[in-house]
Amino acid sequence: MGPMGTGEGTTQQAPQADAGELEQRLAQVTSELADLRARVDNAQRLAVMGDYDWHIETDTNTWSDQLFRIYGYEPGTIQASYEVFMQHVHPEDRDKVRAVHQHAYATGEPYEMVERIVRPDGEVRHLASNGQVVTDEHGNPIRFRGTCIDITERVRAEQRHEQVAVRLASAEQARRQAGELNDNVVQGLTAALYAAELGDLRRAKAYVEETLAHASRILDDLVLAGGDSDLQRDVAARIGRSPDA
Repeated sequence: MGPMGTGEGTTQQAPQADAGELEQRLAQVTSELADLRARVDNAQRLAVMGDYDWHIETDTNTWSDQLFRIYGYEPGTIQASYEVFMQHVHPEDRDKVRAVHQHAYATGEPYEMVERIVRPDGEVRHLASNGQVVTDEHGNPIRFRGTCIDITERVRAEQRHEQVAVRLASAEQARRQAGELNDNVVQGLTAALYAAELGDLRRAKAYVEETLAHASRILDDLVLAGGDSDLQRDVAARIGRSPDA
């Protein structure tokens, strides 16, 4: 009985020891996951990127802390859902976003798109989004998972670059027109001076009037094109006309 009793006592202690080890291991894993989530959040903050996990059936959407910030909220201050997401999508982009999601839902294909959102304070942000459909064992879509990167600063930089390029092209066109104007004025006034020296004052006057009319048309083109204002004033001064006339 003694050996048997000792054996039974040892057997009864084993599950308790195993449970303690499991609890310790669970606590360790939980701590490691929390640390990993914190590292991911920090990386996402630096990259201005967030991630989401949308459960279709329950319409519950899990957002990372950085995704809340991208949308203009402190983490966890709103209940994320597809409806809430769509409310923040720019009105002009909603049809496109729905179409992309519907196509992914129907085909199971991953997607990428760029959309605009409107923050609670009215600021518009540009996001580059990608996602994929998660299906059950029967192939039915059950979740959408993906990431969003805030590319607003890049978009604004590209827009500024385009604006500068347009202004440079406009300035170059204005300078070409100014060169044409200068040539025409010089040629016209030279012809007028030559006619005057020959005593043909009527022809000289006609040359001057024609030259001024042509110069005026070119100046109008410069004003309409929004060319270099300093250049416009300089040209206007040369032909004796206000650029605002």
